[in-house]
Amino acid sequence: MKIKALGITSGILLASASAFAQSSTVIAAPPEKVVTFVQQAPAPTERVVVKEKVVVGQPLPETVVVTPIPDDPTYAYAIVNDERVIVEPSSRKVIQIIK
Repeated sequence: MKIKALGITSGILLASASAFAQSSTVIAAPPEKVVTFVQQAPAPTERVVVKEKVVVGQPLPETVVVTPIPDDPTYAYAIVNDERVIVEPSSRKVIQIIK
C-alpha cells in the first residue's frame, strides 16, 4: 500500500514539474556582443522611470519603449530607472540587468 501511494505521489510531482517546464520559456543569456551594445548605447534624452522594481524574469510595463538590438533581433533593450536591461522583445521579459 505504501509503495502504491509513493508511486502515485511521484507521478503527480513529475507531471507537475513537466507542465511547469513546458509553460516557462527560458531564453539563453545574451551573447557578449549584445551586452556590449547595450552598455554602449546612448541613453534616451528623457529619463524613463517606473514605480515597479525591474526584476529578471518579469516583463517591463507597456509604457516602457524597448529597442531591438540591430545585429540580433532575438534581444531588445531599455534603460529604466537608470538601469540598462536586456529583454525578450515578444514578451518584454527582462533577461539581464546590466550593472
